[in-house]
Amino acid sequence: MKTHIIYLLFTFCILSGIYAQNVSISGRVTDGKGEPLAFANIIIVQDKDSTTFAGTVTDMEGNFMLETTKENPIVKVSYLGYVTTSVAVKQNVLNTIKLEEDTNLLGEVVVRGTRQHFKMENGGIAMDVANSPLKNVGTANDVLEKQPFIVKNGDAISVLGKGTPLIYINNRLVRNDNELERLSSTHIKKVTVITNPGPEYDASVSAVVLIEAIRPPGEGIGGEVFGRMDVRSKISADRAVDLNYRKNKLDLFAYYGYSEKQREIDINSMQTLEAEENITAVQQIATQKVHNKFHYLEGGLNYELDERHSIGAKYVYTCTPYYKGGVDIVSAVTKDRVSIEEFPTNTKVDMNTNSHLLNAYYTGNVSPWLKVQLDMDYAKGSSENHDFSVSEREAEVEVGTRSLQDYDLYAGKLTLSTPLLGSNFNYGMEYSHTTNEQTYWVDENEGAPSLASNENMSKQKLFAAFLSYLKSIDKWMFNLGLRFENVGFDYFENGNKVDEQSRTYKDFFPQASVSYRSDKVQMMLGYRATIQRPSYYQLRNSIQYDDPYTYETGNPYLKPTRIDDISYSLLWKKIKLMVSYKMYDNMPLLIPHPYGEKQDIVMYIPENMDHTQNLMAMVYYSPRLGFWEPVAGLGVSKDYFRYGDTGQKYEKPFLRYSLQNTFRLPAGFVVMLDFQGTSKGHSNLTYLYDQFRMDVRVTKTFMKGNLILNLRGYDILGTYKQKRLMEVNPIVSLIDKNLDTRSWQFSVRYKFNASKSKYKGKSASEEERQRM
Repeated sequence: MKTHIIYLLFTFCILSGIYAQNVSISGRVTDGKGEPLAFANIIIVQDKDSTTFAGTVTDMEGNFMLETTKENPIVKVSYLGYVTTSVAVKQNVLNTIKLEEDTNLLGEVVVRGTRQHFKMENGGIAMDVANSPLKNVGTANDVLEKQPFIVKNGDAISVLGKGTPLIYINNRLVRNDNELERLSSTHIKKVTVITNPGPEYDASVSAVVLIEAIRPPGEGIGGEVFGRMDVRSKISADRAVDLNYRKNKLDLFAYYGYSEKQREIDINSMQTLEAEENITAVQQIATQKVHNKFHYLEGGLNYELDERHSIGAKYVYTCTPYYKGGVDIVSAVTKDRVSIEEFPTNTKVDMNTNSHLLNAYYTGNVSPWLKVQLDMDYAKGSSENHDFSVSEREAEVEVGTRSLQDYDLYAGKLTLSTPLLGSNFNYGMEYSHTTNEQTYWVDENEGAPSLASNENMSKQKLFAAFLSYLKSIDKWMFNLGLRFENVGFDYFENGNKVDEQSRTYKDFFPQASVSYRSDKVQMMLGYRATIQRPSYYQLRNSIQYDDPYTYETGNPYLKPTRIDDISYSLLWKKIKLMVSYKMYDNMPLLIPHPYGEKQDIVMYIPENMDHTQNLMAMVYYSPRLGFWEPVAGLGVSKDYFRYGDTGQKYEKPFLRYSLQNTFRLPAGFVVMLDFQGTSKGHSNLTYLYDQFRMDVRVTKTFMKGNLILNLRGYDILGTYKQKRLMEVNPIVSLIDKNLDTRSWQFSVRYKFNASKSKYKGKSASEEERQRM
């Protein structure tokens, strides 16, 4: 730790010497209403007509820093859709540059309909939501689902070829799906999907989604109320109230959301285990039911000390006080094709969870050459599970287990930004300390004598330092970054430290990209090294009982997964293209093995794979035909993966296709009709069967946009299934699920005197909260 601090102080002193010889300029670029213009281009000019230096690009809040030898230089500021402006800027003050909308350009937009919703910036593709048909689509969740390269299955959001992204709303990390539901699409200005994140993000992050929300002017009390009903095999409902009070420099906000969800899923499965003496086949027909109630409470404040400094804090509490699940299974077992037993099994699950999160931040321009962002987190939570299973075999067999997880987390992150050679040099450090305890009790194990009570505890300390530099030269933009992480992991089993499973990791993670942007073509080539650490659940040492023939366990010996990711993005006319090639080292996969003396039980254990690769490509074509705006997508994903002593291949590619149709109708109606699906193919060890679904949505706004009604049909044909096959010698497993996705949803959103919170806090601990 001392060495890292000395290094940062040394860097600080060098930078101080550099800037003593130069003039540093800071400021902010906004539109005529005072809203920030993110990633505006700024060029230093020698006089009003001649350009001499490449400039810089503003951040998400429109802030910029410049270094020059001139005391009061003239800068030229440009932004798509706004009139380019040249102004003189001064040192030792916060310069505010306002750009006016280009009325001629906007006139062309109205008459010809040629305005482009997409452009490439900040290592990704940005969409102008405020001027698109998605403005009134519903919530931020709905907007993300319609973005190119984003896939949404249920509540899970992923970026094609990148996995689960971090999502930020005005630079504040989204920690729960409710935050996306609470943000109305009418308040979203822009969404940027970043496929090559910089080193300021955790090394486990492969993609980032930035949502820039509009902050309506005005003071006083404002807010929204929201309600939604979801009708499928069971009825679910969500309701929420969002309040904000703004007075002068003080901003207070509070939010409460409550949801009650019910699901019923039908599952058909066949599992075959070929042992030396016989072949055991287990066919199961199951119905899984889930009923849960969820509460989300958030409150906080933001205070702007002046136009250059602000502080804030927020508290978030979530809990699931009621969660009841159950599975009714009918199992038919054969050995060498001879029936040996058929019996029902009933499993009940009771669970409750709660979590507390306290986040505080400071952000400000402490000098003309230094911008600071400091974030601190404290998180604490627990979850408790009760599982009870009864199988009516020759004699009634009962298995009862309980598990408890407790965790706490302390984290801090400091990000600094300094002008260097006409652009921004970003650097900083991050620290976190995590304690995670898992206790497992076996109350009844007459049907599974190998189950035993145990407890384990993991402690982790993480220190990270990062730096990056972005430089714009004419139509080109270059970005270089490096992140260093030192992770100390200690593992304890039944109170005793296990040295073999306690490790220290020291890794460097480079990142680089080059972008080109002209009036006709925009493209980016990037590289990023990332790491994926196993979850604490995967590291457990307890055995989980699923049914008499299927067990699961963790693996405390799992290693982190190193990923090298090369990606290419292109925007050309009405075409959007992304290609990603990823190389994995030590990828963890859930592998089935024979278990027990009888060799008829299957145990699933997570194990590291040596080397695997994946190639993914996706292209979208989006013409505009009057009131109809279609978006057609076609892509392919192929794994390069072998497993087992024989080197069996799992490499059949699968296709992904979609057709989104938006119709702008009279009287403010917007109708959307979407189709999407995948073909058969491999994903790691699993062979996926084809999927298809059709969705429809009708949106209508009233009262000048303050009242929004939304009717949505999801998988209206009931064709979206999940069928997958795993063949790992000597075990074959086939699972066919009806996911209960066919539904109709009706939502109402009403907003009054809307004034969104100015909270600018980020997260100091993204990866650790996800692991827990």
